[in-house]
This record gives sequence, structure tokens and C-alpha cells, in this order.
Amino acid sequence: MHFYSRITATSFSLFLISLFTAVSAFGQEYEITGHVQDSAQNPLEMATVYIKSVKDSTVINYTITDGKGDFSLAGKTNAESVDFYVSYTGFQTFGKLLDFVEKTDVDLGTITMKEENNRLDEVLIVGEAPPISIKKDTLEFNANSFKTKENANVEDLLKKLPGFTVDKDGSIKVNGKDITKIKVNGKDFFGDDPKIATKNLPKDIIEKVQVVDSKTREQEFTGEESASDDKMLNLTIKEENNICFFSRLTAGGGTDHRYSLNGIANYFKKDMRLSALGSSNNINSIGFSFDEVYDAMGRNAFSIVSRGQGGNLSFSGGNGGITKSQAGGLDFTNSWDKIPNLGVNYFYNRASTETDTKVERENILPDRRYFSNSNSTSKRVNNNHRGNVSFEYEPDTLTRITIHPTISANNGYSRRDAYTESLDEDGNPLNN
Repeated sequence: MHFYSRITATSFSLFLISLFTAVSAFGQEYEITGHVQDSAQNPLEMATVYIKSVKDSTVINYTITDGKGDFSLAGKTNAESVDFYVSYTGFQTFGKLLDFVEKTDVDLGTITMKEENNRLDEVLIVGEAPPISIKKDTLEFNANSFKTKENANVEDLLKKLPGFTVDKDGSIKVNGKDITKIKVNGKDFFGDDPKIATKNLPKDIIEKVQVVDSKTREQEFTGEESASDDKMLNLTIKEENNICFFSRLTAGGGTDHRYSLNGIANYFKKDMRLSALGSSNNINSIGFSFDEVYDAMGRNAFSIVSRGQGGNLSFSGGNGGITKSQAGGLDFTNSWDKIPNLGVNYFYNRASTETDTKVERENILPDRRYFSNSNSTSKRVNNNHRGNVSFEYEPDTLTRITIHPTISANNGYSRRDAYTESLDEDGNPLNN
């Protein structure tokens, strides 16, 4: 038996192209090192060092200088060249184009930062804000520096930030630390559920994403250090969006009476914030989001937007069967002079899952055969209510009075019916 093979010049060229593409997809390793100091040769600690894509200005990686002013920035990239920057408060941003074609291990030596020279009688030229900065114990990301798809929400933004990971269930980690709470302009948003903020607020209204240590109310007031390794996010709203209204409605329908409806409305006016949201669907959607519907339906999605875009919802569901989910919530917060700060929120969700299973089986044995049939139905219903009220009053700088009642209620039921029978090969009943 003989085997013959032939490799043509065209197929061999395609093979080389495929091989090169596969290898380049993994990217090349790089390392950038250097030392940052001021004009007096004093090392600058915690200066922000970062590289951006030349093509679309996307941040690729970042780090900060240590106590000696040294830094090492390492990783992988497919880019042949990158824009390198060093920023530090009170100094002009240092920038340099780095070529990775011939050399990926770059030692920049000593970088001397120039101080900002802003005189009152001169025109002040404001430069581009750095995408990442560190202020004391706060890691801060400039939202405009990270590009996302159109109509993106906060969760989409977080996926673009270096060091952030967002799991399928919406849980967030930054540099391996859990994010347990998200605040908007320093205030709670729908209680302590961070997913409601990330899946509902549009990215377009966000100015900065700040990462700080997760603290209790007492620690925040007294200035004590946090005893937890967890982190908290604070989303700051752009000044022009602090007085705005934005809303969105998404609707979808299909065969077998399948449907999905989602809506959100927000009104921000300085210290006052009012948000309402609702959802209903019977498409087994546990983590239903506007982006999922928009991607699936395209132009068929109906949208209402006013000075802002986006919004997602995530509510309860089931596993197996047909699940109908309904949810709604309301959040209000406001601050007044010499009057206690007030925060109120309420959230409700209901999940009803029905299953109907039918199995017909033929069992073949060495000496005979028989048939078994089974039918089963089940229904699981769960209702959940939760609400929070927060009063905070500071009569003086040394005293804070806080009243924070919370209520949570859950009720539900489940029902299951099953029937099984066995028949011989002639269809005569054996047992049931």
C-alpha cells in the first residue's frame, strides 16, 4: 500500500501565513524599566507609568514607581510600537514613542520630570488627564481614556480597565481583591448590591472610577484604616450630567408567547438622585441585560435616550424549565443644608420556574424487553423584597448620627408531580 502527498507553493505559503498569525496572536513579551526624579534629583514615589496603543490610544499596561523612584513595566503585546508616559501631580507629563520591532527590553534610564509653571498672568494650558493616577490610598481611572462599544454600561467599562476582572455572574475583582460595594458620587446606589450599578448606569455619564479600601461607616467618619482586604468603587458623574435625565426601554418578542421587557429611568440634580427600573421576561434570563438584547435584535430594539445612553438589568431566574422573571426597584437620595441626609431604596424580584418532562424508554435484555414511561411536572416560585432607609446628620465635625433600618422578606413554594409505569413487550402493565 502506498501513500502519496503533494505540497504546492500556494498551500505552503498559506501554511506559513497561518503559522505566523498563530504565533503573533500570543504577542511578544516586553519589559520597560527606568528611574523617575525631579529637577533636584529627588526620586518621585508613586508616579504613574503607563503605555498606550499608538493605533487607538487604548491603555495597554500601567504601574507606579517605588520609594526609590524606580519602575518596571512588563507584559505581552502585539503592538510594534507604543506611546510611553509618566505623570505626576505638579509636573508636566513625560511622553516618548517606544519601538518594539527590534528591541522589547527597554531601559529608559533616568527620567527627569519638569515642574508645571503656571503663572496667574499667563494663559493656562491644560493637558490631557492621565488615564490612571494614584492619590494617597485611591487608585483612579479616567473613564474617557478607555474606549468601549456604543451604549456601553459601567460593567463594559470595568472590563477594559487594567487589573479588573468581571465574572459571568457580574462579580468584580481588582488586582485579585473583591469589590463588595459601589457608590455613586460617594453615596449608596440601590443599597449594597454592586451589580445594579454596573449593569444599569451608562458609561457615558461616568467621569472617574475610584478604587479605595472597603470601610465601615464608622471607619469612613473617623478616618481609621480598613481592616478588610476588600475594595470599594466610587463612580463620579461628569459635572454636565449631574443635572440630567436619561432613560431606556428595550422590548422583544418571539414565538410561543416569549417576551422580554426592560426599562430604566434616572434623574440627577446635584445632590438629589432618583432612579427607577423594571424588568419582566419569560426567556430563562437570569442575568438579563440591554446589551444582550441589543446585540441580538439590532435595529429592532426600541430605545429612549436623553442626555445619556445605556443601562442593563440583572434579576432572578431559574435553572431548567421555563422561567418567568419580574423585578422592579426605586432609589432616592438627597442632601440638604442643616437637614439629615436621606437615602431610600426598595427592590423586588419574583421568579417562577415551570418544568414538564416526558421520557419513553425501551429496555432490551438478553431474554426479553420491556418499556418504561415517566412524566413529571414541577413549579418553583420565589418572591423577594428588600428595602433600606438611611438618615445621616452631622451637627458638628466631631459627631455623626446615623439611623439605618433595613428590611428583607422572602417567601416561596415548590410543587412536584411525577408518574412512572412499566409495560411488557406486548404493552401489558407491569407496575406503576
